[in-house]
Amino acid sequence: MRRSLLGLLTLVAIAGLVTTSCQREATLRVTSINGGSILRSDLSDFFVYFDKVDSENITLFQVNADSVKVELQYVEIGAGLPTWTPYEALINKATVTFKSKLATDQPPPYQTVTIPLTQSVVADATGKTKTTFWLTVLPSAWKTVVFADFRSEDDPNQLDIVDDAEATITLSGYDSVANRTVQAAGLLQVEFGNLYDDSTRFGR
Repeated sequence: MRRSLLGLLTLVAIAGLVTTSCQREATLRVTSINGGSILRSDLSDFFVYFDKVDSENITLFQVNADSVKVELQYVEIGAGLPTWTPYEALINKATVTFKSKLATDQPPPYQTVTIPLTQSVVADATGKTKTTFWLTVLPSAWKTVVFADFRSEDDPNQLDIVDDAEATITLSGYDSVANRTVQAAGLLQVEFGNLYDDSTRFGR
């Protein structure tokens, strides 16, 4: 009986260690990016107006950045710390890489986007608290360079899809209390193209 009880306690202890280890390996999680929706990125924004002085139509265009809402969850139970010193993940960098999903011989020359951040995520042992913030995943300068040969500048009415890509967003930083690195990643589907431009929303 004593051996059986000892064996049972040993198994419970091992299970506890395994569970704790699994929790610590994935304490920071990306729970949502853009609400799970596809990001439709317009390569350029056009506005056409009539110039009364020269009696001709003038076309203006600009390249806008694209931002998405990111939702994080940081679950860390910890041990031996006072309740007034909660674990806190400080996210200081985001990297975005792209992979074309279209069967094309010459996809856009994607480059990795690196974004400096100062985002704080306080840990919650219950796993119920989530932190939400906006992240500029497609800077305007990046879009200008990557899609220089794909953007329609002469004909604002030319509508076409350039590429359908899968973006991997990796957030990294460190826990200021536990003194260890943290990292989490999530996927975002992006549709790049020359899309319809609403003249009333030029520049927005």
